[in-house]
Amino acid sequence: MASFSNEKADQLYAQYAAPALKGAQRVDLLKKLEGTARELLQTHQDFESSRLVLGAERKSQVLKAVLDQAWTGIKDYSDDFFKVYDSSTQKQQLQRAFIRKALAEVQHGFDAFDALLLHHCSLLAGAFDAWYIKWAKTVQRDKLAPQLSKEDKEGKLPKELYNHYTIIGQDAQGNYTQQAYATYFPEELSAIEALFDRCIADLEQAEATDPQVKSAYLAYLSQYRTALAETQVSMLEAQWQLLDEKWMTIKHWIQVVHDIEYGYGDPLRCKVAPDFSCRLMDETFSRENATIERIQDVMVDYFRGRTGPLAKAGIGALKQSMAGIYYLPFQAATSLFFRFSGQSIPNRTEVREKYGVKIYFDPVSTAAREEDAKDLARQVLVDQSRADDINTVGTIVYHVAAHEIGHAIYSLDSVRDIIKVSTKTLLEEPRAELTALHTLRLLLAAGLADLKLVQQTLASFMLQDLRRYSMFESQAIRPYTISAMSCWQRAVQLQYIRTDKDGKVHIDDSKALTFLEETSRVFESVLDAEDARDGPAIEAIMQQLESAEQSDIVQHLVDELYTKKKTGQPA
Repeated sequence: MASFSNEKADQLYAQYAAPALKGAQRVDLLKKLEGTARELLQTHQDFESSRLVLGAERKSQVLKAVLDQAWTGIKDYSDDFFKVYDSSTQKQQLQRAFIRKALAEVQHGFDAFDALLLHHCSLLAGAFDAWYIKWAKTVQRDKLAPQLSKEDKEGKLPKELYNHYTIIGQDAQGNYTQQAYATYFPEELSAIEALFDRCIADLEQAEATDPQVKSAYLAYLSQYRTALAETQVSMLEAQWQLLDEKWMTIKHWIQVVHDIEYGYGDPLRCKVAPDFSCRLMDETFSRENATIERIQDVMVDYFRGRTGPLAKAGIGALKQSMAGIYYLPFQAATSLFFRFSGQSIPNRTEVREKYGVKIYFDPVSTAAREEDAKDLARQVLVDQSRADDINTVGTIVYHVAAHEIGHAIYSLDSVRDIIKVSTKTLLEEPRAELTALHTLRLLLAAGLADLKLVQQTLASFMLQDLRRYSMFESQAIRPYTISAMSCWQRAVQLQYIRTDKDGKVHIDDSKALTFLEETSRVFESVLDAEDARDGPAIEAIMQQLESAEQSDIVQHLVDELYTKKKTGQPA
């Protein structure tokens, strides 16, 4: 993994970052530091090799990935992928070095505990980058990967291999084996554990404005280290569940988030990928956060009205959940490649039902994705002005919020024992997208949205799905692609979407409510099947959604937005 010296980072900080701070504090200070790092990556001669890692003709493509985590056109886990990932880590290293320098030299506005927490998080993030590269190459490039994928689809793999925290191998006789991450990656995990030791020791000595926050964080970070260091396969799930529980007790404006998502990077879609982040509540969006709270109340009322067992079990989690718009001062590990616009965690049903969930919205990620979506929309629309229906704040409040809150109840993890592991992963995101669309109808009925807003939000939702077609072969976003395919097929069937003789797309707002009504029917069929614990019905819904791939509209969009671009044909 490429790196540069602390001396060089200090020089760049003094010359470019420090003069731009001008009394900025807390989140504003961190945003200014990120802005400087972003500009340097695009213009400074020291980063020219990073910009040209795939050649001059692909410079803009590399910069999109490095700056905005938009990896369109870069094949997952290919040689090009790891070259660009390496360039991405350089930008993050610079950003984190700037943060450490500013925390040491300026009036930053953080209390002693929070400043130390940020400092150590910036160091830990770099170690997670190194681990992720090794992990991704192991699970994606190992000779076993195609075999595991095939036998998973055929239902031939032993259940124990679906442990979230192991690497699968084979012995001399061809029998499957598995090892805990700490056993398989001793060098990478030892480096991370040493950084945790230093972090915990320093934080124990730091003064905190709120002693309860300090106590909760020390317990959490100690358990984080313990979970990472666990070598007994039989103990892994228990250690990581305990980590989830300790994390849920932390109620603070700065949130450290551990490796928690599975299904985005391995053939079995069950392994938790290395990830690490630090998130700060962004007070700029206080009005939007208040609207999200009202949307959550509307959703609580709807689910309270359902009589099924999962509604009763999950309503407490839904009510306890905390949601807000956060700023992420740096990215690391999986998030350098797959950055969430929103996230609802933890995933374990047992923890959710007891503690609720934490829901994070990332406006920076959302805005970057929307620029791509607008470009794609203009390529396919008859009326290109409809691309302007897409806007960052509206997306977070009326789309991503309901999607992520929807993960808090009726999660497919609740019925994991009666469906395939792959179905749990592949259907959960489409289910959450259905939740978001169903919620539009609830907001209209509750008077929190008028018809025009519903029509605009629905158009925005559909047009943002075009990103899935432009990255059609990406396995990381496959669950979202399945949702996009089924939505567009349904939209054409109900004439909400039409194509003209040239293949250009027309959106008929007069059919918006018809489309949403049918979408609600599909949504509630999933909930009903979960309440009935009807595994075959859930699997049938999964197959029905995936079958949309063969529809004319999906084939047309794949050809226009993916195949032609891949082969160099004019769109």
